[in-house]
Amino acid sequence: MNIKRILTWAGLTAGTALALFASPAGAAGISFAPFSFSTSFTGTNPRGNIMLNSVTTTDSLTAALGSTYSSFSLVSGANIIHNDLWRGGDTGAASSDLGREATIGIRQELATNESIVTSLGNLNLSSIIDTEDRGSFIIDLFFDQATDRFFFWERGMNSKMLVQALDDLGNVLAEYLLDSSTSNYAGFGIDTAEIGYTQRVGAQGLWLNGASTNRLRVIANGAAFNGPDFKVAAAAVPEPATIAGTVLAASAAIAARRKRKAQAEA
Repeated sequence: MNIKRILTWAGLTAGTALALFASPAGAAGISFAPFSFSTSFTGTNPRGNIMLNSVTTTDSLTAALGSTYSSFSLVSGANIIHNDLWRGGDTGAASSDLGREATIGIRQELATNESIVTSLGNLNLSSIIDTEDRGSFIIDLFFDQATDRFFFWERGMNSKMLVQALDDLGNVLAEYLLDSSTSNYAGFGIDTAEIGYTQRVGAQGLWLNGASTNRLRVIANGAAFNGPDFKVAAAAVPEPATIAGTVLAASAAIAARRKRKAQAEA
């Protein structure tokens, strides 16, 4: 099924819809690959803060990328392209939700770019974007640095969300339809103001093979997607200067060991 062709949006004109979805499905040689990971966190109260400590990949696909990540690139900007209008009650689409007793994040039904950043730009896994079951949205998320590894958590493990990686011009590099019903249980549940009881949270990662980006477009399309309630973070990638410094330090250490060995053999 070509999702970009079937998406229809209340309140969007046909011309706007064509402009949004005229991008190619992906760039040659670049693709998203899903991977599984486990979550290390602090906090046992499903109503409180559940703070992300690290994630560890649990499949062979990403073994070459490294296994454990404790430094994250967080959402630092957002652009709501479309979000069903909230008119009170269970209307609208994406909004900010938070554990009933949590202190990091925000509760706000009428989403703004700023409220999206407040919900996703922290390490509290109970600070999420909640989506009404029949809601539709298109939101661009900007991370504070480019990377190729993205970690998603979804409350309820029963929803779908289309994820697109974009380049600096907004062209689609790759896309993947996340289905949280196939994700792994993250080891915790959350009880937020929107739901009123504890739901399990699933975890699934996406590896952008062949490129890196600091911009994702996330899309929900009505009842067929069943309202994804999500959190996303990315793996922080060392700056080029840091990488160069690490390489130089390693080279110097090897040279020193060789010199000591040569002196000992002399």
